[in-house]
Amino acid sequence: MVTEKSDFQTIDDYLRNNVTYPQEDAEDCIQGTEVVRFIVTPTGNVTDFFVVNSVSNNIDNMVIRTLRNTNGMWKAGTNDDKPEAMEKEIVLVFKVGDLPSFEFKYLAKKYYAIGNEKLFTKSNPRKALKYFDKGIVLLPNDKALLVQRGLARYEVGNKEGAIRDWNKVKTLGGFESNSYLENIGNLKGYAELKRILEN
Repeated sequence: MVTEKSDFQTIDDYLRNNVTYPQEDAEDCIQGTEVVRFIVTPTGNVTDFFVVNSVSNNIDNMVIRTLRNTNGMWKAGTNDDKPEAMEKEIVLVFKVGDLPSFEFKYLAKKYYAIGNEKLFTKSNPRKALKYFDKGIVLLPNDKALLVQRGLARYEVGNKEGAIRDWNKVKTLGGFESNSYLENIGNLKGYAELKRILEN
């Protein structure tokens, strides 16, 4: 939460008033959901920025630069009434024009379907990964996309990335369809995915 020193009540208000859509990205119709994690220090400063979901380098830089300008505006977290560093995460949606929110869902579903075709029908996990990435830029917490991207990552040898995706699915509440998981038993990452989601 931003303190009373600021003209804004919340970080969301501050970001809404200070983050602008980079013109180049808007002109190129680059859109998606930006997620940035950072630490608020005991002195109310921000540090250790980590882009969880990147829409573009321009947007990453714009959001981090704007967050840096909030140094000294934060109330530190406390533990036993002593100031303590805390982790925060912000989410900003960048949409071209007045697209309705369901448009991201529609596009992500389309990328999901194409990615599945590339992964399962064409046996091309590298191409599938590109489509799953596009879907996740739009909907970073979509569990189905994360499961599939993890499978594609595992197939191309990125076991660490796959496990990161599957652990995020677990954090989000797991994957509901066990019958679905059984249908992917022929893929390399199946056993690892099942172990993560069932523990």
